[in-house]
Amino acid sequence: MHDLVSRLRGVLPPLVTPFREDGGVDLAAFERNLEAYAEAPLAGYLVLGSNGEACALDENEKLQLVRVARAGARGRPVLAGTGLESTRGTIELTRRAAEAGADAALVVTPHYFKSQLGGDALVRHYEAVATAAPIPVLLYSVPGYTGLPLPAAAAIRLAAHPNVIGIKESSGDMGFLSRVLGAAPDLSFLCGSAGAFYPALCAGATGGILAVACAEPRLTAALFEATRAGDHERARTLQRALVPLAAAVTTVHGVPGLKAAMDLAGLAGGWPRAPLAPVSPAVREEIRETLARARSAAA
Repeated sequence: MHDLVSRLRGVLPPLVTPFREDGGVDLAAFERNLEAYAEAPLAGYLVLGSNGEACALDENEKLQLVRVARAGARGRPVLAGTGLESTRGTIELTRRAAEAGADAALVVTPHYFKSQLGGDALVRHYEAVATAAPIPVLLYSVPGYTGLPLPAAAAIRLAAHPNVIGIKESSGDMGFLSRVLGAAPDLSFLCGSAGAFYPALCAGATGGILAVACAEPRLTAALFEATRAGDHERARTLQRALVPLAAAVTTVHGVPGLKAAMDLAGLAGGWPRAPLAPVSPAVREEIRETLARARSAAA
């Protein structure tokens, strides 16, 4: 087992990329967030994920964010999202992310030509990336964005590759989790859906990469710790408290909602990058109330 697997147990926030109003990356705000997160019991960080608006970043910006995350991680693992639409491009970005300090690559399924990307094609893609990558690889299935779920059979085949150490699965499909971990119990399984976090942990997930952790890292980490300690009453209380907030910053209001929640929590969300726009004042107030209710319910 790769030693990084043992370190990916807990909560990793998918770091947002704060932008200025003019659309430029606000690296100082990004650094301040890392300083704040250093005080929370987190297992590491993901940079260049969906909530980091990776799809809106150019390569230089991506690599700069990896370098800053590495410098501010204080020894915690840094995962970098390096998945692109071509195998060649993914391999090259993975190599450059490794040079910039990433400990592992999170590789989303290519999906633009989804009708041609069945299980065999995805296995070929991931095997080529994992073989060429100088750092460990985690698979990433997020059908809510890609429209292309990674088949469980493909994930199980890929788990046999010595450089594939884990998976982030964001649909919350418990059947997928059970099937994959039943066949590949040493795989690091990171839940990407806060609504399914507690049941996923009970079913064998090793942790989570959760948007809500960007705004509420301590409560999200407390849910993991309570479950691990066998305090299921406390874990269920935290799960119920976090779900409305998690929904508000993902499926309901998306990245702009997450950034608003971070601002309200005393962190730096910043502006989203166009064409995304900040939430309205009314939505911001709604998120403020949802955040307050989550904290009250978790107390």
